[in-house]
Amino acid sequence: MNNWLRENLVCPRDKKELQLENNRLICPENHIYPVVDDVPVMLLEETEPNHHYITETLEGVAGDQFSGEMKIGAAMPDGEAVDAFVQDEVPHTCGNLYFPIRYKLNRYPIPELRLPPGDGARFLDVGCNWGRWTVAAALKGYQPVGIDPCLKAVNAARKVSRQMNAATDFVVADTRSLPFADGCFDVAFSYLVLQSFSKENACISLREIARAVKTGGKILIQMPNKYGARSFYQQARRGFSEGDNFDIRYWSPTELKKAFTENFGKTEMSADCFFGLGLQKNDLDLLPPRFKAVIHSSEFLRRVSLKMSWLVNVADSIYMESINRKN
Repeated sequence: MNNWLRENLVCPRDKKELQLENNRLICPENHIYPVVDDVPVMLLEETEPNHHYITETLEGVAGDQFSGEMKIGAAMPDGEAVDAFVQDEVPHTCGNLYFPIRYKLNRYPIPELRLPPGDGARFLDVGCNWGRWTVAAALKGYQPVGIDPCLKAVNAARKVSRQMNAATDFVVADTRSLPFADGCFDVAFSYLVLQSFSKENACISLREIARAVKTGGKILIQMPNKYGARSFYQQARRGFSEGDNFDIRYWSPTELKKAFTENFGKTEMSADCFFGLGLQKNDLDLLPPRFKAVIHSSEFLRRVSLKMSWLVNVADSIYMESINRKN
């Protein structure tokens, strides 16, 4: 755990400073958080889990199932293949188009981060899972911290970072109760994460992100648009129900603009992709030929939307970009 992270971690319950003692972080109110192989685990047992990963991590840490899994300084074998956790998880983190290449990856699908070069800015990746966006941020010059409630995913993210020579840090935490000091990040980012929260939990998470990002800092978050063609089809399949557990919740552009403006201030919308969620042009070489036309078409419409802004309202996936005024 580097010094900056150690100094900016706070108790997720009361936001008080923490002391490190015997691989435990302890706040003045005696809230205790284990540090497992140098990874702080900051989940709250009393908070209702919104994903089974939270329960699995808490039970695994209590049973000492993870100790020794990823020691600091452990060398990665030369020529090591794509991590097994990533091979299994890739369609759940990247989207349905990736199911045909599950267990068949010959490289990591590291996406393009649509932000300017980082120049050392502190970057928070909310819901990082195996760390694809955290690595992308590091390779673009940011100093990223990825958070995720799954310790197995975070361990995979650390391995991926080492294989990609990316300087990253990770914390096991819940977006609804971020364990970071006020205003300690310059940028916050999230992709294919808050879309699967209930709208109430998503707004709680937005408030926490606003607190953790400095005034004037940038927030870039992907969200699903209920008026996208593929989104409309998926809603129809489930009878236009709101969804539960980790189902995708579809938002209208008006709902998104209201929620983000209330939590951050001035917010702009832009198209991320069309005909699905998570489509990345950087992954064309990985995907079956039948999907290439979909990605090319999506990318064409995205570029057109830069001049014809009304197209954003029918994109399936939208980027919400805010300048934080609510810290």
